[in-house]
Amino acid sequence: MVEKPDAAAYTIARLEARVAALESKLAERSAWIRAWARDARDEDLVKLCRAALGMPPIPRAGLGLRGWGETTELSAGEVEPTMAELWRSLTPLHLSADE
Repeated sequence: MVEKPDAAAYTIARLEARVAALESKLAERSAWIRAWARDARDEDLVKLCRAALGMPPIPRAGLGLRGWGETTELSAGEVEPTMAELWRSLTPLHLSADE
């Protein structure tokens, strides 16, 4: 004769399965967010954080060039961040093996 599992054991097993599924989804989402944050521009991270906190977005200047003054001279401080942004825009988003 096969014994029927009691309701408490069934409920515990069902809840444990749900927790395991939620933990798996959370780990997957966390890896995606870490990869996105690593490749995102600073302005995008500020927007995301403000939205998560329920704050209104900061108004954008045309083409996202906030505070940009026109000049024909290039300063050394602009080269590295500009090159990093250009290379970042060419690299597709990917998850590393440890994420």
